[in-house]
Amino acid sequence: MKRFLLWAIPVAILLGLVVWRFEGRSTAQKAMSGQKKGGNNTPSVSVSNVVARTIVEDVQSVANVESPFKVEISPKISGRIAFLQAREGDAVTAGQVLLQIDPSDLQGAVLQQQANVAEARARLSQAKMTQQSTTVGVTSQIQQQEAILQSARATLNQVQQNYSAQLAGAQAQITSAQSAVANAVANKEKESASLRNAQSKYERSLTLYKQGFIAAQDLDDARTAVDVQKSVVDASEKQVESANSQVDVQKQNASIVRQKGLADIAAGKASVSAAQAALRTAQANRSQTPAYQENLAALQSQVDAALAQLNQSQARIADTTVKSPIAGTITARKADPGALASPGSPVLEVQFLDWIYVTATLPLESGSVIRAGDDVNITLDALPGKTYTGPITNLNAVADPQSRQFGIKVRVSNLQHVLRPGMYGHVSIITRTIPAKVVAPREAIHTADDGTSTVVVVDDKSVAHIRTVTLGARDSKGVQVLTGVNPGENVVVLTFNQLKDNQKVRLSSPTEQAGSGTKSGRKGKKPTKQ
Repeated sequence: MKRFLLWAIPVAILLGLVVWRFEGRSTAQKAMSGQKKGGNNTPSVSVSNVVARTIVEDVQSVANVESPFKVEISPKISGRIAFLQAREGDAVTAGQVLLQIDPSDLQGAVLQQQANVAEARARLSQAKMTQQSTTVGVTSQIQQQEAILQSARATLNQVQQNYSAQLAGAQAQITSAQSAVANAVANKEKESASLRNAQSKYERSLTLYKQGFIAAQDLDDARTAVDVQKSVVDASEKQVESANSQVDVQKQNASIVRQKGLADIAAGKASVSAAQAALRTAQANRSQTPAYQENLAALQSQVDAALAQLNQSQARIADTTVKSPIAGTITARKADPGALASPGSPVLEVQFLDWIYVTATLPLESGSVIRAGDDVNITLDALPGKTYTGPITNLNAVADPQSRQFGIKVRVSNLQHVLRPGMYGHVSIITRTIPAKVVAPREAIHTADDGTSTVVVVDDKSVAHIRTVTLGARDSKGVQVLTGVNPGENVVVLTFNQLKDNQKVRLSSPTEQAGSGTKSGRKGKKPTKQ
């Protein structure tokens, strides 16, 4: 306690001296100020002239930028992503392939369904073979011929597919060999150019050697470089010859493939025709009973069901390719090739940005003056100094019961994609314009607790008059005065003293006003609004 008193007492004395010194200086300054003004206590005021202008009433609100079309792309089936190249910012068109799922598992399912079809057909064939002895032979013959026909068709299809694949492979080999020829020729031309360069260098060296400007060793080096380059050119010429030979070989191979393939296809078609003729012969001798027909129809239904499942499996393979449903811009990528994708889990996000919506919510009481088609002024925090205009295209007829506000959407053109979803800003909608004869600044209006509004008018003799006024419309810059103030009169907008009616005042200059504000701030006083 004693130690506390030892340092607390000096501190208190020091603070008292500081306060005494400050008050003494303040008193002196007041005295000097009174002397400079000649003892005049007339309060200083700032005034503004009331004017006639148009009051613009508007409704303002915060705004958000949204895309009119936002699509999250996800596959219809689960699987590993095999193809995915689109990234954020890439432009895409409607129908463009964006995503490819690895179809290997589905291809196995197709093979399984094909086996089921074959099994159903086998059961159908077996049922046909167990019918009455009078029809077994015919039925067996029909089944045999159908199998032969299917086999012949399958063989023909396989031959045609093999022919196409082999021919394409042979053509690819020819193209590769021709590319090798082109590369060899280019290399030869390059080396020939190098040889010409070496020969030119040798000739220059020979000339310099004869003139005695270079040594014999330099001449020998140039000659050796020419010889080496000649060997390189000879080697490149051999490469060209070898590449040309390879092209001829590949063309011969392609000719052989083409001849053999066409012969195999012709043989396959002949087999199909023979099988079809044999099947027609067997069918001509067929006799059936109603029960036989029903049994076959039931088994055929099983074959049809298996075929339907096969078609479904094949259709699922088509679902491995995912296309963009709209034209737009990639705005999100949430997976990479090799990752597992599943239905309902978005991989990409596409948004339409050629035009956008600016959304806002307005107070319910503004609903009577806001209509669809009204123009809206839009400013965005991310784009200062720019104002966009667009019409209200969507106006919600129902207000939010919690906030008591209703939503609007404004369509704005965005061909350059300057506006981006997620931007934040403000909207302003002009609801009414009122021509006013007298408009006073908001700072000049003083409203009492009972709702009475007054202003202080300064006449040409610098006498203040407190007047009760009737107010009308208002905007962000001023208030319409219906009664109490005449056009052209000056009203007080700033004073540091409480004014009285018929009090003499002094109009402050801009310099004095700034000085008064500074002094008032030092004394902790606030300006008084009349």
